[in-house]
Amino acid sequence: MEIASAARSPEARAEFAPRLTAVRLAVGLVLLALAVRWVGLGARPLWLDEAYSAWFASRSWHELWAVVPTYEPHPPFYYSLLKLWRDLFGGSAEALRALSLLFGVLTVPVVIAAAFELERHKSTGRPLLRAGIAAFLAACSPMLVLLDQEARPYPLLILAYAIATLGLLRLLREFADDGAGHWRSWLMLAAGTELALWAHGLGALYALCLASALAPAWLKSPVTKPRLLRGMATAALVGILYLPCLLMMMNRAGDWGTGWLSWQPVMLLQLIGLYAIPAEALTVASAIAALVLLLLIKRAIQSGLSTSGWNAERALLVLWWGPPLLAVLISALVMPIFLPRTLAATLAPAYLAIAGAIAGSESRRERFALSAALIVTMVPTAVQVALRPSTERWDDVSAYLQRNVGPGDEAWLYPNDSALPLREVGSADFRRRGIPGDYPATGFKGPIRAGSPAVVSLTQAQATRIARDPATRDIPTIWLVTRQSGLFDPSNDLPRALASVRRPGRTQRWDYIVVQPFTRR
Repeated sequence: MEIASAARSPEARAEFAPRLTAVRLAVGLVLLALAVRWVGLGARPLWLDEAYSAWFASRSWHELWAVVPTYEPHPPFYYSLLKLWRDLFGGSAEALRALSLLFGVLTVPVVIAAAFELERHKSTGRPLLRAGIAAFLAACSPMLVLLDQEARPYPLLILAYAIATLGLLRLLREFADDGAGHWRSWLMLAAGTELALWAHGLGALYALCLASALAPAWLKSPVTKPRLLRGMATAALVGILYLPCLLMMMNRAGDWGTGWLSWQPVMLLQLIGLYAIPAEALTVASAIAALVLLLLIKRAIQSGLSTSGWNAERALLVLWWGPPLLAVLISALVMPIFLPRTLAATLAPAYLAIAGAIAGSESRRERFALSAALIVTMVPTAVQVALRPSTERWDDVSAYLQRNVGPGDEAWLYPNDSALPLREVGSADFRRRGIPGDYPATGFKGPIRAGSPAVVSLTQAQATRIARDPATRDIPTIWLVTRQSGLFDPSNDLPRALASVRRPGRTQRWDYIVVQPFTRR
């Protein structure tokens, strides 16, 4: 009732077209989010990370839950959902990505509900404007469009964090009325938190920030027994359900920090691309959107810090900036985990805070100018991101090998997980071999530069032994497919070992994917 009456206020209606309601706003922005994400959804082949998702989703249930967690850092929950989705809709690139698209579109109405909830905390008198801007940013965010077009667990994590944020905002309002918090709000917070924990290996960072944002209001005097009991019961439920996932992750603790990810303070600049516009999407129009967003980010932070006491605005700042700060601290002191896409879930509270900064402006002209600048520039930027070219052209690599690999030849894939995206772009009638063994090569002992015991690199001696193996002597041509050699074979040990016993041919390059033939002498 409060939402409906606020949505019909004269000033709110003046901000938008007549007869605009909360329901119509939600439907329109959901359709916009769907349209933007559907553009070019199946135009690109699956890249490596997506090929991992496809591979895990094709495993048996026993292997997915008992074997895969021994070498995969993320929980198997998302892959299980993708497996069910694949059984229903097929395993094409477009079909696999459609599940992420669904999560991304569902995030929009959750953001709208959270924006109206914020309006109950501190009214701007313009609830439709606040909800509209927050949901528009969620619908046309370049980073969210990019992630929602990939078959990876990030869209599920983003949706989960948005649901938990909505539950937390409801609880803050109910605490302010000296209540214990409705069970529905507690369960919403618990469900979102649990989904975040099971969606991604770094879900614990989000859970910690949710607890930190809620605790000051939960423990605020006068503390009632029902409030304490409900909070403790919710925490116990989340902890018990998360325990199996935690045990899976602890089994992987031995090779944490052995991957390619590094940390340098200058990497903080990547947050500009996360919260404004990614560098690869920058144009004149998107640069304007980036400047407007940076201005609004500054204003939203100032607005939250200027308030007194613990309130919804300050809680949003914790939900927004807590995970990046924790990621920086862990990366600097323990091991590198800072990666912008893993922090994309914080865009939900960020957009809620930014929308509040626009709706809270007293100047009608300023509200119109800021809103128009975002709408005019971000829609084409979102479409540009949706139509982006492929980052890894595995379809071209596969076609090249199909044309050139002759009878009796072998394609050697180093590192071995390069076989996964090649597998997804089409069947190949030539022989393939993962180096040092087909994925997952969990039993092979060697340098782990990818952070996974299933993807093992070679020492110089191992590369020499493989190249000189008598069993390979009769192969007419070995087609060596390497990826990111600077990371996985920094000394070019395997190409040098092959060149010592075979005649190297001309290389073919697709960015950091290289194919080179080595012919029998």
